[in-house]
Amino acid sequence: MTAEDRKRAIVGAALPLFARQGYAETTTKDLALAAGVSQPLLYKHFPSKEALYREILNFCRHDEDPAVQKLAGLKPSASTLVHLVYLFMRVLVLGKPVGLVQWETRHRLVLNSLLEDGAFARLVFRDRFDCYCSQMEACLDSAIAAGDAVKTPLTAGNRARFAFNVGAWIAMVDLPAKPVIHYGVSREKLLDQAVWFVLRGMGLTDQALANYYNPGALALFFQS
Repeated sequence: MTAEDRKRAIVGAALPLFARQGYAETTTKDLALAAGVSQPLLYKHFPSKEALYREILNFCRHDEDPAVQKLAGLKPSASTLVHLVYLFMRVLVLGKPVGLVQWETRHRLVLNSLLEDGAFARLVFRDRFDCYCSQMEACLDSAIAAGDAVKTPLTAGNRARFAFNVGAWIAMVDLPAKPVIHYGVSREKLLDQAVWFVLRGMGLTDQALANYYNPGALALFFQS
């Protein structure tokens, strides 16, 4: 096994352990046993928690949805904002697309990190969310200039961050076998309502929502 293959094997073993137990409760002995390596070899590849967290992030990047790159090339507008918010909330509410790392595992990793020192969660937000945040804010500014959205008292940046909070909370309360909150609708309808709630909160007008927000068309777009 090459050094790179060994590192990936260690990361693959660490993911479910950290997700279930959190970093503090997961020992190097646990990790080494799960990965089938000695503890000295584990430290050779990952001398610190930060190094292992970064490698987990790199591992998760292999799952990046091609739609993210497609949307990254679109000009800022109300239409682009609708697509971005829908994609973002679809990942959090429906857990799609499914890739190398299950979304439940990702959410548990972040949640355990928040209960500890927050290091992994900060890396996730900085490396995985900031790009969405910046693009959403550019789209909002463009939508306001075009009359598709109204100005709100929300601080620039927080408009997108609040959107993340809505989606993340929906994902977190659904983690137990028995969900904490029952919204009384299907997951698809919950996604529809969450996206509408976020777009309205960001300031999109009734006309802009009517023009650009079509849940059925968006679902087909991202499924393809």
